[in-house]
Amino acid sequence: MRRGIIFDVDGVIVDVSQSYHYAIKYTAEHFLKREIPLQEVVNIKFSRGINNDWLATFEVIKEFGGEAKLEDIVEVFNQFYLSLRDKERLILQRDFFERLKNLGYPLGIVTGRPREDLNYLLERFNLSPFFDFVVDEDSIPQEELRKPHPYALHFCVETLDLDAGVYVGDSLADWQMLKDYKRIYAKPFEYIHVGEKAVPEGIMPVPPEKLFEALQGALQSL
Repeated sequence: MRRGIIFDVDGVIVDVSQSYHYAIKYTAEHFLKREIPLQEVVNIKFSRGINNDWLATFEVIKEFGGEAKLEDIVEVFNQFYLSLRDKERLILQRDFFERLKNLGYPLGIVTGRPREDLNYLLERFNLSPFFDFVVDEDSIPQEELRKPHPYALHFCVETLDLDAGVYVGDSLADWQMLKDYKRIYAKPFEYIHVGEKAVPEGIMPVPPEKLFEALQGALQSL
């Protein structure tokens, strides 16, 4: 049986608390003309299971009584994010992925990040060599089939030619994608939730320092 591991990026591989979260906050404030507490921004994104940060920004603006066109949000958001992205720091270090590759596991990514942002991150931290296939926001032409639609995970699984595996996420959107995948597609897949944000009911979160052991246990159980 060919088993592999597929990762989300933000909040799993890299800490985006100083980049994407602030880009949402600053963009919303730009349109609302008022300050918004960062924690409220984060709560809206995670409690509602919003995978796309442009849409999360749209929801924040609406929640605080404002309005803006999505294309205008995207333009302003991207400007803020470019000024913040170098503040991102790895949660999972290169040696973590080296250990997994040395065990022979195929590794993939399924993320809602735009390709330009993802490539910058992977090149900056020299992570590209570890991943056999990547599904980003630009990999699937049909918007409705992108993450968190389970087709995005299915596309990665089939391209990696996996019989089974584990998806590592950190949000309600990740958990819902995995549940929908298991409902639609036949291959056995498990979910591991990293960190304490938006932990799905009935799921035991795993701290990053325990992830390697948790992955080995999950893969061996398949």
